Amino acid sequence: MITQMKFKAFIIQIIFFLSAVLLIYISACDNVTRYSDPPPAPAPNPYGDGNGKITFFRTAQIEGAISIQISNIQLSDTIIWQSAPACDTGIAASLILKAGNYSVSIEGAVFLCNYNVMIEERKCTLLDYTNCTGGYTGCYSLSGTWLRTADGPCPNCQGLLIQFQNGFGEVIYTPPGCRFPIGDIKWTDFVLNECMIQDLARDQYGGSPEYQSASITFFNKDSLIINGPSGVIPYSRILNEKTKIYKKNNSISDSTLDDNFPVLQIAN
Repeated sequence: MITQMKFKAFIIQIIFFLSAVLLIYISACDNVTRYSDPPPAPAPNPYGDGNGKITFFRTAQIEGAISIQISNIQLSDTIIWQSAPACDTGIAASLILKAGNYSVSIEGAVFLCNYNVMIEERKCTLLDYTNCTGGYTGCYSLSGTWLRTADGPCPNCQGLLIQFQNGFGEVIYTPPGCRFPIGDIKWTDFVLNECMIQDLARDQYGGSPEYQSASITFFNKDSLIINGPSGVIPYSRILNEKTKIYKKNNSISDSTLDDNFPVLQIAN
C-alpha cells in the first residue's frame, strides 16, 4: 500500500516537472520570436520627414489669373477640372509643407477667398475652392476708385465717386444734391486685418461732419458694403489702383480710362 502511494506521488511529481519544463520552453520560444521578428517599419513618408501635401482645384471658370498664396509661397492655377483630381496628380497646383495649420488666400480678377487649412503629416489634402465653398471672403485693399451704388441714408448720393489712395478716400465726384462735396475725405484709417474704417458722415444740411467707425464686408475684390451707425452703403470698384484720376474745374479726367468706364455727367 505504501509502495503504491509513493509511486503515485512520484508520477505526480514527474507530471509537474514536465509541465514546468514545457511552460518554460514555450515562454522562451515566445520571447525569442518577439525579439527576432519585430513589426515591420512604416514606409517612408513620400513627402519627406514631418511633411504633408495640399492640392488646390476648381471645377468652374473664374475670371482672371488665379493666384494662390500659402506660407509666403505663391502658386498659379490655370486648370478647370471636370471632377476632383487625384490628390497626388502631378499637374494640379500643389505644395509640400511641414504638417501644421496654414492660412490660404486665393485671388482672381474679382474672386477673393480665404481658407484656414490643416496639413497632416504623410497625408495629401484636396482643397476645392470653386465658388469659395467652405472659405470666407475676408478683406482686401481699397486702392482704386469706388462707385456708390445706392443712396443709403444720404439722399441723392448714388453715383458718388471715392478715390482711395495713400490711406485716404477722397470724394472726386458728387451727384447733384448729394451732401458730400468734392474734396471731402470720406474714408480714412483703414485697418486691413480688421476690415474697419473711419467713414465720414454729414447731417442733412451737409454740415457738422464727423467720422464714424464702420466695418467693411467684401462680396468679392470689387464689391463691398460699408456698415456703420448711419446704415449700410454699397460700393463697387470701377477702377483699380494703377489708374490715376485727377479732377479739374469740378470735372474728372483720365487718359487711361477704358471704353467700359461710364461717362460722368457733371452738373454745373
